[in-house]
Amino acid sequence: MAEAQASSPGEALLLLRQIASNIEAMLWSWDPQTGRISYTNPAFEAFWGLSADTLGDKPWQWLEQVDPADRERVLSLQTSPLKRSEEYKVNRPKGGVARLSQRALPMHSPSGQLLRVIHLATNITWQLDTSKQLSVEIGRRTDSEAKYRAVVENVSEGILVTAGGRILYANPKALELTALDEETAKSRPFIEFIHPDDREKVLGNHMKRLRGELVENHYQFRVQHSQSITRWLEISAVMFEWEGTRATLNFLTDVTRKRQAEEDMRKALAHERELSELKSRFVAVASHEFRTPLAAILSSVELLDTYGASFPADERHELLGQIKTAVARMNGMVEQVLLTNRLELGKFKFEAKPLEVPDWLVQMMAELERGNPQAARVSLTCDALDAPRTADPQLLRHIVVNLLGNALKYSDPDTPVELAVRGVDDQLHLRITDQGIGIPEADLPRLFGSFHRGTNVGSIAGTGIGLHIVKECVDLHRGEIEVSSQPGQGTTFTVRLAAPLA
Repeated sequence: MAEAQASSPGEALLLLRQIASNIEAMLWSWDPQTGRISYTNPAFEAFWGLSADTLGDKPWQWLEQVDPADRERVLSLQTSPLKRSEEYKVNRPKGGVARLSQRALPMHSPSGQLLRVIHLATNITWQLDTSKQLSVEIGRRTDSEAKYRAVVENVSEGILVTAGGRILYANPKALELTALDEETAKSRPFIEFIHPDDREKVLGNHMKRLRGELVENHYQFRVQHSQSITRWLEISAVMFEWEGTRATLNFLTDVTRKRQAEEDMRKALAHERELSELKSRFVAVASHEFRTPLAAILSSVELLDTYGASFPADERHELLGQIKTAVARMNGMVEQVLLTNRLELGKFKFEAKPLEVPDWLVQMMAELERGNPQAARVSLTCDALDAPRTADPQLLRHIVVNLLGNALKYSDPDTPVELAVRGVDDQLHLRITDQGIGIPEADLPRLFGSFHRGTNVGSIAGTGIGLHIVKECVDLHRGEIEVSSQPGQGTTFTVRLAAPLA
């Protein structure tokens, strides 16, 4: 339904006056014929403290409150024949500043004559203050965000935001720790970057956190940088809201060096314990093995000292032979201990030379028989050794003598011992087989350790370092050694050494 129209010009004017009297905007009318302000509404009078009557012949005295920098523009606006608007500053008489936005609405006759100019001004001070405050707040927040971002981007910890199994944000340190670029990090599930052996632990803790269960505050896992590089990280995480999504804020710390230091410390302690055990075993072995020849020497010396003058020459010769044998045995044990020390300190070098292996073996066996008559039961066979081989005779001697010595010592005197030597391509293969007491399976893992002896040797004399010397010499000769044994049935050692044709 259309609104009722005023029935007469008088009623229309009354309606307009009612509107003008009740609006918050300032309204006034300037008459170009008289040069006076013919009307001011209550809002104008309240703001300026002036009315049409008090202005009289000084219609622009209110402009004295307008800031001098804006006054000329505002004065031009008052008599403008064109529709215009201006914003300007007002210095209030009692202090303070206001900002006004004023529009000039000129009214013309049909012939174009300017009849009056209606002005409408709005106090926009609060709008500007609000805008300024908003601008300041935005600036403050922007500045705070920039500061927070600067901190996050430069901290020494990696920071990851994850949700739905994917990375939503990673600071530069996190990308460095995981060896990822930003595009790769955000394009693949986070679990793919974790070492396969640690994925179950990380995923399990994450699911517990999602269910609200207690999870250890810090735990460690690995990330695989490449086939050869693994980095240990320590993670702590909390749940939070990220852009309207429930996410996990993760803090990553590189603990690779710490783990390495702990591992080095663990190895050092293990090595220290091993050395302590070796020392204890050496003392036990040495005290036992040295006691026997020392007892023989002491006994023989006492007999010679007490009854030597009355002993027949052959008995004195026998006692002196026992002393000589005991001294030789002790000397051999000392030499083995010293050799072990030289090998472990790296003072024993590989020095290869052309070697006629069959002739060298025959000569070595003859020397061995002179020192140990039991060596006569060793059968020697050589194959494919017509040409000289490049080998280290000293290392080769330690290998053969110790393996044959054990084979003879731990087998019955009436059983054979076989030494088979064969040239195979650029290698020298040796096989020593006996029919002795064998080696228990439980002793095999520690067989080549220093001062380790089999649990079935009983009262058979020995230092437990012969096989350790063999293994060190085999390694120096760029070779390998294998053992096959059954308790009570004998043992076979197979040695393969680098020995190309000379």
